[in-house]
Amino acid sequence: MLDSSSILRKLVVLTPLLALAAGAQGGKTRGWWPRPYSVQRDDAAGKLVLSTPYYTIEHDLKQGGTLTKIALTHGRAKNLLVRPVGSSVQISSPEGKPASEQEAPSANTYSDLFDRSPSVSHSKDGDTEIVTVKASLVDKNGASSGVTVSTTYRYRWGYIKIRKEFQFPETKRTRNVCVLNTVLDPSLTDYGYRPNVRELMDPELFSWRAGQIRQWGKLRAGTHFDLPVQVRMLPRYFVFANPGVEGIEWFMSDDLHQWDYQMTGIPGTGWANAQTSTDPLGVAVSVYPVMLSSRYELPKGGAVNLKGSYAFDYYIGFPVLEGHAYKPWLNRSFAVNKGEWVSEDEIKKNAADGVVTMHLHNDGDHHRDGMFWRDGSYPPYPPEEMKKMDAVLKTIKKYGIKTAPYFSNHELHQSTEEFEKHGEEWGRIVEDQNNLRPNFYYGAHMCLKSGWYDFLKFSIDRVLKNHDFDGTYYDWHIAMFCNNPRHVGKTSNGVPGGKGLGAPSISETTHWDIDELIGLAEWTRQRVGPDGIMILHNTLVPMFATENFANYIVGMEFSYGRLSVSVPQPADVPLEWQFAGARPRTVIGYGTIAREAPKRLHRAHALLTLMTSVAPWPAGDEALDLFKALKPLGDIDRYQFEDYRNEAVKVDDPAVMHAVYSRAGEAWVLLGNAQPQPTAVQVSVNAAKLRNPLPSVKKAEVIVAGKTAVLTPPKLSGAGHNITVPADDVVLVHLTN
Repeated sequence: MLDSSSILRKLVVLTPLLALAAGAQGGKTRGWWPRPYSVQRDDAAGKLVLSTPYYTIEHDLKQGGTLTKIALTHGRAKNLLVRPVGSSVQISSPEGKPASEQEAPSANTYSDLFDRSPSVSHSKDGDTEIVTVKASLVDKNGASSGVTVSTTYRYRWGYIKIRKEFQFPETKRTRNVCVLNTVLDPSLTDYGYRPNVRELMDPELFSWRAGQIRQWGKLRAGTHFDLPVQVRMLPRYFVFANPGVEGIEWFMSDDLHQWDYQMTGIPGTGWANAQTSTDPLGVAVSVYPVMLSSRYELPKGGAVNLKGSYAFDYYIGFPVLEGHAYKPWLNRSFAVNKGEWVSEDEIKKNAADGVVTMHLHNDGDHHRDGMFWRDGSYPPYPPEEMKKMDAVLKTIKKYGIKTAPYFSNHELHQSTEEFEKHGEEWGRIVEDQNNLRPNFYYGAHMCLKSGWYDFLKFSIDRVLKNHDFDGTYYDWHIAMFCNNPRHVGKTSNGVPGGKGLGAPSISETTHWDIDELIGLAEWTRQRVGPDGIMILHNTLVPMFATENFANYIVGMEFSYGRLSVSVPQPADVPLEWQFAGARPRTVIGYGTIAREAPKRLHRAHALLTLMTSVAPWPAGDEALDLFKALKPLGDIDRYQFEDYRNEAVKVDDPAVMHAVYSRAGEAWVLLGNAQPQPTAVQVSVNAAKLRNPLPSVKKAEVIVAGKTAVLTPPKLSGAGHNITVPADDVVLVHLTN
C-alpha cells in the first residue's frame, strides 16, 4: 500500500502530463496561453507543490516555507535551485561593545531556513494562487533573533510575484538584511543584469538604452576563472541562463525606494552578489538591501537601528518551455510607403519563401511627406489609404500569413489630443527634467505607471476592433525609470512609490513601470486570444515574465559592436541572441552589421542564425534562401534542437559550425560554413548521444547544394566522412533508424 507521500510524488509527476495531454490542440500545446495550477500539500512530507504542464515548484514546510524547487518540464536541470531560496538578518553586538568582544558574523546570522515549523497557508484569488508564509528568523541552533518575516507568493503564468516583509518588534542593531540567497544549477552559466539608476550605461537617462542590460557575462562553476558580479547599487534585474535551454530571473517591482532608501536612508548600502560556488557546485546569488560592516562608515559603526516593518516587492520568473524546436520565424514589414502599398505578388512570394508574419511598421515620417502612424493617434491615414490598408490585410490573410500593427509601449505623439491634455501627467520624468519635446516625430516618453497605461490599452483595442489584424507588435517593450511624482501610489500592486507627493525627489518618488509592463503582456494575450499573435521587441531587455505570453521576440538592435569582417562562432554570441529557448526569436542585422561590411556578411549573419535556431530580422533575401535548406525536415515542431554543444557530432575544423534536429527514428545534422571559401571537414556522428538517440543507423545521406549523396553509416559513426561545405552555406546530413 502506498503512503500519502508516495501518492503525492506520483501525482506531482502525473498531473503535468495529464494537463499537457488535456490542453493539447492538434497534438500541440502552446505555452503562451495560461493554464491553471495544480496544488498539492503533504504535511507529512513537508511539501507544498504547485505545478502546471510546463513547470513544478515546491515549498518546504519544514524549512521556513521557502522555495526549494523550480523544475521546468521540458528543461534540462532537474531543479534550477541547488539550495533553497532563503532570507536572513545579521544582528550586531550592542553599540559601543569593543570590536574584540563582538560575535563572529556566522554566530549572529538568523535565517528563515532554520525555522522548522513556519505557518504556511494557501488561497486563491481568481486565476492567482497565493501562498502565505510566516517564519521566524532563527540561527542554526534554533535561537530566535526576535525578527520575523512574512512572505506572500502570488503565482501567475511563468512568474511569481513576491512580497517579503521583515518585522522588527524591537530595535535591533542590524548589519545586514538579505532578501534572497540561493545557489543555482551550474548549467546556468550566462548572466545579465540591469543596473541601478545610478549605475546606468548611458549618460542620457532619456535614451532607450538607459537602464538596459549593462553587460552579459559568464559564471562557469568549477571550470573557469570567471569574476563575480558584486555591486553596492542594487541591480533592478538579474537573469541566469543556460543559453537557448532554460533560465531564471529576479527583478524588483515598481517601487525602487524600497531597495535604496527604506532602511538606511541612503543608496549604496546594499549589496548584490553573483559568483561561482564549488560547494555546492553552482552559481551563488544573493541580494541584500542592507550590507554593512564595522569598517563601513555609513551608517556609523557598521550597523543600522531597525524597528518596525520593512516590505520588499520583487519577482522570480522562468521560461515556459514547449519542449520542441520552432519553425523559423521569418518576418517582413510593410507600410504606406507614399501610397505604394505592398503588392499581392510580393505577398505571394513571401508566403512561398516561408515568411510567417508581416507587420505594419510605419512609426516615423521617413519619407518626409507627413504620412505615418503617429503613436496614440487614430485613424493613422487619410480615408483612401485606410481602405488600401484594409485591402492589404485581406490579401495577406489570403496567403496564410499573419499580420500585426506597430505600437510603442512608451511613446505618445505630441500632435494627439491626449498629449495636449495629459502629457505632463503621464510623461516620464527623470530627476528634474522631462522629455516632452515638441518636434521629435516618434513621440514623447510616457510612463506606464500612469493613465497612459489605460489609454494605451484603449488605443490597441480600438485598432484591433476596427481592422483585421491578427495581433500586436510592441516596440519599446521595456520597463523604464521614472521620477514623476504624479505617479506615486498609482500601481497595479498597491505598493506606494514613496512617502510624499511634493516636488520631484529621487529618494521619495523613484520608480519604474515593470508591474504595468507585465500587466500589459498578460492583457494582450487575453485580448488577441490563444490563436492570435503577440510580437515583442525588447532589445537588451529580454525577460521571461513578459516573453512567456508572446509568440515571437525581436532583439539585438544597436548598442553591440558591429560586424565588418566576420561573424562570431555560436559560443560567442550574447545571451540575448538565444536567451533561453522559450519562444522563436529574431536578431536584427541592420543595427549590428556595419554599413561598409561586404554583402556576403549578411549571408554569414543569416547562416549563424540558422545554426542557432533563431532568424534574422527582417528576413532578407539571404535568409529566405538559406532557410529553404530546412524544407526536407517538414514540420520543424516535431523535432528537438541542439546547438553546437551537442555531444553527438564531432568535426575536425572548429570553424565549421554544427547543430542537430532530432526526433524518434531520425536526425538531421546541420554543418554551417560562415567562411568565404569552401571547407572540407571530417564529420562523425555518435547516434547514441543524440537528444533522441538512435539505436542504430540504417541509412545516412548528405545534401549539398540541393544534391543528395549516400554515406556509409559505419564510417560516419566511426572514423567519419569527409564532407565539403560550400562558402557561406549549410549542408545537411540525414540519419534514419
